[in-house]
Amino acid sequence: MTSVPNMMKAGRSLLMAATLLAALAPTARAADGQSAEMPRLVREDGRYALMVDGAPYLVLGAQANNSSNWPSVLPQVWPAVEQVQANTLFMPIAWQQIEATEGKFDFSFLDTLLAQAREHRKHLVLLWFGTWKNNGPSYAPDWVKLDNDRFPRVVGARGVMRGSLSPLAPATLDADRKAFVAFMRHLKQADGQQHTVLMVQVENETGTYGAVRDFTPMAQKVFEGKVPDDLVKALKKQPGTWKDVFGKDADEFFHAYHIARFVDQVAAAGKAEYPIPMYVNAALRDPFKDQDPYSYSSGGPTWNVLDIWKAAAPSIDLVGTGHLRSRLRFLHQDAGTV
Repeated sequence: MTSVPNMMKAGRSLLMAATLLAALAPTARAADGQSAEMPRLVREDGRYALMVDGAPYLVLGAQANNSSNWPSVLPQVWPAVEQVQANTLFMPIAWQQIEATEGKFDFSFLDTLLAQAREHRKHLVLLWFGTWKNNGPSYAPDWVKLDNDRFPRVVGARGVMRGSLSPLAPATLDADRKAFVAFMRHLKQADGQQHTVLMVQVENETGTYGAVRDFTPMAQKVFEGKVPDDLVKALKKQPGTWKDVFGKDADEFFHAYHIARFVDQVAAAGKAEYPIPMYVNAALRDPFKDQDPYSYSSGGPTWNVLDIWKAAAPSIDLVGTGHLRSRLRFLHQDAGTV
């Protein structure tokens, strides 16, 4: 467990929030403690806002450390949130935490978190640590991350198995999606009237370190086929294989597309249960020069593949980063950066 002095990453979230919205309005609640309407992202006159209870909301966020999502730690979290004068707590919800045994769900921490957030008059943004958390499945259940036959890993070009789970494995998608659906269904039941939770981050810093893409036979067969029609159309390309269409970028773009499709299917299923805003974050690549994809988390929503993510993940509302110098990009609006 992480130490208390390192628990809150307030600076990162505050900067992230400041780039998201331009106005602060108090949260207006009904007399019974229920909010007037669901949180939603809106665009008007080229500007964007997160609407909470009918008014623009500026997220002044404090983020708990990755492994601080336990009831015993919360009494130390809230004083830190108050100290930085945050109005919103970013808190991970780990797949391992809610489905330690396959098919058996435990939402006790989520219920405790919601109750305490309301007591402290704070909003929440929840971070789903599922198939990806900083490229790996560290926060996935043991029955997932210890079964490489059922849930295969990415294998690099030289045959070395990497830490990431393959985005092309149907069993992995099915398991993650089922867990996320159960999580969002419970969230609607527990918070569908009060709207303590404003947004949900789907996965965390997706991609793979040390491999540009998956080279397993399963993945190689798909790579040697045609680029999907939806991507060809979105990018205004001519049909062909990945090598034909994207040349030297084919490997990375292939990985980005399939990770984005995986994440989109998880998000879409969750939104079908409870359609609050959902976003993804990225481990950054160099912003000023072309960088070898082996040196960063290849396939995640880095700046060079945002068009691919936009085409492949229509259920995702925006992209942020996991770093201090963060900017948010709305994926499905034409204004670009906010």
